Amino acid sequence: MQDSSIPVHKVILLYIVGRVPGIRRSQLFDAALASLSMDYFDLTLALDQLVSAQLIQVATRKDEALLDARDRAVQRCDLTEKGLAALDSLEDQIPASTRRFLADYLDKGDLKRRLADMVTAQVEETASGHYRLTCRQEGSEGDDFQLSLLFPSEALAKRGAQVWRDRSHEVYTAIIQALLPEDKEKP
Repeated sequence: MQDSSIPVHKVILLYIVGRVPGIRRSQLFDAALASLSMDYFDLTLALDQLVSAQLIQVATRKDEALLDARDRAVQRCDLTEKGLAALDSLEDQIPASTRRFLADYLDKGDLKRRLADMVTAQVEETASGHYRLTCRQEGSEGDDFQLSLLFPSEALAKRGAQVWRDRSHEVYTAIIQALLPEDKEKP
């Protein structure tokens, strides 16, 4: 892509972060690439420049226990005051069709983003050398579901964590069905 398109890339990134404060870095990448307005290299360059210019802040949150698929703390993106001012003055540079696409894309992905933040899995080593997997599903009032399991190896615990992140609804449903089987004799 040409250098003349980089400012538009930056405005698109500002727009996405402005529409979804606290968006995960990985979700920002997904949305930006889905717009077909930039490739991965343009995206990383534009984001690095926005962070260096203090228009976007990318950081992990101290009070958040969420981990990504690679068991690293989730990085979130937020606009700074300077970034918000820049977006307000430059938003019109984004083509209307791209803005419509992004608004639709971000609205449709809202539930998926919220669910990703509600389902967590954490692996930690115990004093006995086993690995504890703690699976959580949070609702509006805090932990709706929490399950801790001990595994003999870290690899098994991490595999369980990944399954929980990918298919928590299926796991939760199977546990509930096992604990509360339907009485087939009742009508």
